[in-house]
Amino acid sequence: MLSLVYMLLAGLTVMNMLVGVLVEVVSVVSSVEKEQLTVTYVKARLDQLFLELNNLDMDGSKSISKSEFQQLVVKTEACTIIQEMGVDVYALVDLADFIFKDDRELDFPEFMELVLQLRGSNTATVKDIVDLRKYLATHLEILENRYIRVSSSD
Repeated sequence: MLSLVYMLLAGLTVMNMLVGVLVEVVSVVSSVEKEQLTVTYVKARLDQLFLELNNLDMDGSKSISKSEFQQLVVKTEACTIIQEMGVDVYALVDLADFIFKDDRELDFPEFMELVLQLRGSNTATVKDIVDLRKYLATHLEILENRYIRVSSSD
């Protein structure tokens, strides 16, 4: 009798665990699908906005320069679209000097990838930290070399 109760409870426990795993899988798939739909929708809206604003692409290169970006973020509709992705528009504007360093121009897919990377819902990965460390080390070395040259010339 005791072994029958044990088998019944063990079966119920395993069944509940499997149901929990299935619910978690469905939840993850649902959130991934929702994210993909949102990104696709926002990309389409932003692409349509670029096409509607013919005067935005001043040089006709189909890419975004810093001045074109500055004209874009002045548009209320563009700011709304960018905010719907979860990106802080003010922080994006502050990063414009870094994004468009050396008069760099971005084509639309590059621009969208960059904007999607700047969403507040993204978490920092180890790769991001390693890249930041490399960037800081390189620039600190450049500054150190400049300091050494300036101090040795005095």
